[in-house]
Amino acid sequence: MPRFRLRARLDSASSPTYAGSLDLAAVAVFKARHACWRRLVRVAVLCGALCAGAAGVSAEGLAYRLFLRDGTAIATYGEFARVGERVVFTISVGGEAEPERLQVVSLAASAIDWAKTDEYTLAVRAAHYAATRGEADYAALSLMVARALNELAVTPEVQDRVRLVERLRTLVADWSREHYAYRASEVRQMQSLLDEVMSEQRAAAGLTQFDLNLVANLEPPDVPLLPPPTPAEAIAQVLRVAREADVPADRSALLRSALRLIDRSSAGLPEAWATRTREETARAIVDEAEVDAAYHELRQRALARAQAAAARADAAGVARVLTVIRERDRRLGGRRPEDIAALMAAVQRWQDAAARLRLARDRWRMEWPGLREYQQLVRAPTGEVAGQRRRLEAIRHLTGPDPAALGDLRRHLARASDLVGRVTPPTGLESAHATLSSACRLALLAAETRERAVLTGDLQLAWDASSAAAGAIMLLAQARGHLEAALRPPALK
Repeated sequence: MPRFRLRARLDSASSPTYAGSLDLAAVAVFKARHACWRRLVRVAVLCGALCAGAAGVSAEGLAYRLFLRDGTAIATYGEFARVGERVVFTISVGGEAEPERLQVVSLAASAIDWAKTDEYTLAVRAAHYAATRGEADYAALSLMVARALNELAVTPEVQDRVRLVERLRTLVADWSREHYAYRASEVRQMQSLLDEVMSEQRAAAGLTQFDLNLVANLEPPDVPLLPPPTPAEAIAQVLRVAREADVPADRSALLRSALRLIDRSSAGLPEAWATRTREETARAIVDEAEVDAAYHELRQRALARAQAAAARADAAGVARVLTVIRERDRRLGGRRPEDIAALMAAVQRWQDAAARLRLARDRWRMEWPGLREYQQLVRAPTGEVAGQRRRLEAIRHLTGPDPAALGDLRRHLARASDLVGRVTPPTGLESAHATLSSACRLALLAAETRERAVLTGDLQLAWDASSAAAGAIMLLAQARGHLEAALRPPALK
């Protein structure tokens, strides 16, 4: 079904159209057809009249606040962010005479009165919206309603008019909820008139069933906004956040910032208050430095004692260090809970290391007889191969040994390889024994290959013998190192 635009129904002699409201010619046409024309005119006039109003709210001075549980309101620069069990925000620590300086701070979320904070946050957002976009958005709504009424006035089919009014009413009903209840009273007037129009249009369409939509009346947040803090209040807020901060670095930085603020703003502060506050802040800074030094010393000493006890496999000694940490922290007033938690965790790791080392040493003691016996069994073959080191080096460098010595070398190495092959290593030394066995076989192979190279004059065989000799020397050193390590009691790693 075609829809007719209002301007298409006006001839050149008609009166000019009022932008954003119902056309008089269209009203005349609608008056002849529909009994609810008066209400449409009232809605249109309401839209035009309310668009002319201005909120008159300024966005300057609007600031968010975090309310601590003692009622203190902390002015923040921009909105805060809640991350898990922490709240992160930015606080101004600058002065009037210089560009604003900002500091990011985090507090435990449990320190915040969230009911008051959330209520105030909503009020600030609503005020900022009213001061910036509110009037323009409301004017756009009013203009859209007026244009829809113009369309309604020239819509001939009653079912189309019903659908149009229903859509318009839903849009107006949702507008307040989506726009911080800006100009809620005027929007309710508009919605009430549209309700009457919709009822009459439905009756005209012969609709006997009516939807009952109960929508709670929304009102702008009724929370008085606080003025910007005075210089004294700004300093007091910085000090209050410093007392609440549970991160030592944040606390020290805030105290130093507060001291600078007092010095910069001294001319505008009550003299007695400034003097007293400056002295208290300076003492707090010194106290924080002393506490930091005490906890640093505690950490250094505790870690050194714990490591020394762990190296002795003394888990009980490490446990005594934990007791000392708790007692020392209690005497210091428990001022660094996070540092102490980290220190306790580090010392407990040393305690675990001490327990593991004690287990390793006990096992070593149990295995010591077998290790000692194995050492005795491989001492002779190891000595045989080590005693031929000079001759193996000569094979490696292709400089000998003398042909007369090759037979003797081969006999020594064959005896060593045979002796090693007869030994069964204890548990844990299988790898070291395999290395020693390989060293003996490679040494024997080097001697045999060198002898064949001398007999045939084959240089390639001489190089093969060199490679075998080099491998034998290397593997023998590794095997002896493994055995020596196994014979030593385990140490802290």
